[in-house]
Amino acid sequence: MSTIINAASPGISNKIKSFLSLMRKYDVVKTTKNSDSYLFDNFEYISDGDMDKYPVIDNQEYMNQDMWRLKVYDEDTEYTNEYKTVDLLYEKTPQYFIDKYLNIISKLNINSTICKYVDQFTKDWNNMVGVHIRSWYCSKKVFHSNKIFDEQIDKLPEDQKFFFCSDNSDVQKYFVDKYGDRVVTYERQMFNDPILAESGHHDDIQLTTDAFIELLILSKCATIIGTYASSFDEVAWWMSGCKSKVIIPTPINCDKELEDFNNLIYVKK
Repeated sequence: MSTIINAASPGISNKIKSFLSLMRKYDVVKTTKNSDSYLFDNFEYISDGDMDKYPVIDNQEYMNQDMWRLKVYDEDTEYTNEYKTVDLLYEKTPQYFIDKYLNIISKLNINSTICKYVDQFTKDWNNMVGVHIRSWYCSKKVFHSNKIFDEQIDKLPEDQKFFFCSDNSDVQKYFVDKYGDRVVTYERQMFNDPILAESGHHDDIQLTTDAFIELLILSKCATIIGTYASSFDEVAWWMSGCKSKVIIPTPINCDKELEDFNNLIYVKK
């Protein structure tokens, strides 16, 4: 039985992408984070001696092997279209990869308490819209603008409620103040600090669980208005069974940064 240890520390959505990629090749995937093993019953926390016994994906190996991507393995390359990669393609993702990765997602053993909570939270939803805004705590903060999301929300029917989630309490307050009781939120503690807002920087079970719950709630939305370059929306779309309609507003006043990011993500054949 093949085993590997995922010891890398990306954020929750990129971590899920790396787990899914590893599950395609290994029978057992272990983790060095208690929060991972809490969210997913099939990722067991390492035991003594495991780090010496099994191959390890650490932070450097994570970058070397592009484990922030949904992996396109050698046997997959003939099924790619315009790009060598399949990240952030949404409805343009080749059907082969949709079938392949949805099969892997079906094997995720998500904590049953979390599943029950999310099902209860969303039980009366019908064609709910989800809005996810990442303000970023890195160089990609140039992509952030409340305006481009206002424009999308204002296209909705005036009585349309929408689920809202963000990494920034100031951004959330802006939209709650502006749209009032149309906004549905999951109540959680929020920090405008990268060490606490970014799950890759810590192993706090509650903070990580809150982020994952928001991701799953977002996946229950019929339409997702998401953030450009965010894998949070990407993974929510995958968790929806690739059924949610996705709208990604284009950032403004950052053409050079957009070009650089596109060249990194969308690798042409």
